[in-house]
Amino acid sequence: MEDFKMIKSYSIPKEEKVIFEWKIDQFLSIMKFTMDNKNAKTIRSPTFKTVETSYGWYLEINFNYENESVDKDWISIKIRNFSDDQITAKYSLFIFDNKKKKKFENKLYKIFKSNESWCISKFLNVNQLLEKKDKLLPDNALTICIKLTEFIDCSYSYSPTIKIPLKTSNHNIVHDSKELFDSKAGSDVVLVVGDKKIPAHKTFLMFRSPVFFAMFTHQLKENRENEVDIPDMDPDVCEKLLEFIYTDNVTNLGEVSDRLHEVADKYQLPALKELCEESCCKNVNVENAVKYLVLLDRHNAGEEFFKYILDFIAINSKNIIETPEFKALEKTNPELSLTIVTKICSIK
Repeated sequence: MEDFKMIKSYSIPKEEKVIFEWKIDQFLSIMKFTMDNKNAKTIRSPTFKTVETSYGWYLEINFNYENESVDKDWISIKIRNFSDDQITAKYSLFIFDNKKKKKFENKLYKIFKSNESWCISKFLNVNQLLEKKDKLLPDNALTICIKLTEFIDCSYSYSPTIKIPLKTSNHNIVHDSKELFDSKAGSDVVLVVGDKKIPAHKTFLMFRSPVFFAMFTHQLKENRENEVDIPDMDPDVCEKLLEFIYTDNVTNLGEVSDRLHEVADKYQLPALKELCEESCCKNVNVENAVKYLVLLDRHNAGEEFFKYILDFIAINSKNIIETPEFKALEKTNPELSLTIVTKICSIK
């Protein structure tokens, strides 16, 4: 046994906020020049950053840019960071009119990958700017404002003033629970899922899920016979459910996140629900966006995740409204379909 110095650490989520205002003088002249000149497509803002970060952000306006702007009637805008790390952030982006009121506001909660940009393809309508230039372009100047919040994990460490003898070990509760999950040793209940019987431990199920707790603390058939019949779940999803219950983690979550989200809701596992919702946001695309939105709406997902998918659909509406999933939604869930249409209209 050796003497080791004990070091304790803890993390506190921290929010770093910045409000950046970008005023572009002589905007109409700049817009006309850039839209008529193939070699001048963009305007880039100065760099801005939160107080304690070493990296920065900038905005970039695109005029008639074929890969970003939908057509020449729209001005798109990019938000870009140049950090080497992944950043979780939310923003509110808008312009000020002549009375300093917000117009064309766009909000989003997003996980930005390293040096990733996010484009709002339909940010400003050229015709509206020209028709209402006295209000939207006072003194021929466009003022864009962004309120940005970064979520940063701050870790702190401290050392106690005494030294205590500690014996190193390769085992901890997560390691041991994982071994128990893999071996199923000492299992005292069987989950019957389809044609598969999966051994488990009542204590783990009861400890993690209020549904299982109620099942095994009352005189129910499942408690008496130590067998639980689950007819509405696939075996692979059940295995992932148990993996989370035992280890607080799910491997290859993206493959089952939509089906596992429904199970997490049924068995009252909010942490698993949030993992699935985050996975849906990371893996959303034109083909699955409507399906994910229906799923999150049906099972009362976190507001920020629901809004993320809704914003994705609105931004990519030109392609998504042509999908069979969207056309079917108009018949099966007109209320949700109306929510999507309203969001699309709000950014046009």
